[in-house]
Amino acid sequence: MTESNRFQLTFDGRSFAVAVDGRDVSEHVAAVDVHAVPHDLPRVVLHLRPTGTWPTALDLLARTEIGVPADPGPAAAAFLEALDPLEVEQAALARMDLENVPGGGTAAVLRQLAEWARGA
Repeated sequence: MTESNRFQLTFDGRSFAVAVDGRDVSEHVAAVDVHAVPHDLPRVVLHLRPTGTWPTALDLLARTEIGVPADPGPAAAAFLEALDPLEVEQAALARMDLENVPGGGTAAVLRQLAEWARGA
């Protein structure tokens, strides 16, 4: 759902407040992404809290995308395609938590990939 609405983000030195069309929606929002380019309305993505419900009436002047989850598939595929299979295998086999049980090697590879994906 994309439409133009008035968006306001304020910071009081302690916390942020988010308003859409003058209505405070801070309690519904877990995070805000803002992308702006010259000569165009900014793109604002409001990430809702898992248990939040969205207000029924809105009024803004920004392009807002409400509740649009990111698709992790393309990023995960690019991450995996960039890996050296030999490096993955060596790292997994060198892990202290490698177990000599069925699935233990695969589990070590998956733990290693998860750590690398997090930047560890």
